[in-house]
Amino acid sequence: MQIGGMNSFMKLKVKNKKNLFSDYSLVLFILLSIFLIFIDIKNIINPSLIRSNTLDLIFSVNDFFKSNYPDLSKYKANFTSNEELISENEFLKEKLEQSNLFKLKSEKLEIENNILRKELSLLPPALENYVFVKVIADTQTRYNKTIVITAGKNMNIQKGDAALTSKGLIGRVIEVYKKYSRVLLINDINSKIPVRVGKKNVKAIISGNNSDKIDLLYFKENTPINDSDLVYTSGDGGFFNPGIPVGVVKQDEESFYIVPLNDLSQIQYINIYINQFKNF
Repeated sequence: MQIGGMNSFMKLKVKNKKNLFSDYSLVLFILLSIFLIFIDIKNIINPSLIRSNTLDLIFSVNDFFKSNYPDLSKYKANFTSNEELISENEFLKEKLEQSNLFKLKSEKLEIENNILRKELSLLPPALENYVFVKVIADTQTRYNKTIVITAGKNMNIQKGDAALTSKGLIGRVIEVYKKYSRVLLINDINSKIPVRVGKKNVKAIISGNNSDKIDLLYFKENTPINDSDLVYTSGDGGFFNPGIPVGVVKQDEESFYIVPLNDLSQIQYINIYINQFKNF
């Protein structure tokens, strides 16, 4: 009976210690939350700096573990079927064809770009340099439309550089880290881009609204804008080089909107145009 009583006493004591530890933990987390809120309100620490260092740390740790994985290529080859290899080969061919198509479109638009540069009195870029990168993280949410790419200061990427595919513009670089960058997509609510519309070169502004339809704003009334007109960057303000395709015009009742040429929810590989009016 005494032994049973001792066991019950020890169990009760351990249980009380657990409850006490749980209470202390709750108080500690509440104090930590209040401290973080106070720092954010007082702007004691730059949130952008924290986000930058955190993102660099996460991806650096990820790269470290990847580089220390055992070499499983030999084992993987034994389990990879011929159908998978053929599918991967076709995918790479498609990406190569898209890259070649973009070069052809660029040459076709060069004459038109030269005319627009003269009209806008803009200096042409000294060099044309594209970096082909992979989208490593799709950070799109209901309120934010951004992606993270596998290139940063190590590839001479700078804030404001255009991000595009063989079809056209998808956004611009807004944050640059050591090996990674964050791209703001054209359908984000914070994206505002000067454009021209159709063969009449009607000036306008496109504005994202976090949906698949981009708003077409600030064009004069009774302007010759038609359904399916091509929309491309104007170069006004030095945001982007002129002549980069963006989307096509669609009409909904009495208003116009833009449908992007790219499916922004399915972006995997993009080009970063790293020569963006550096002396503008």
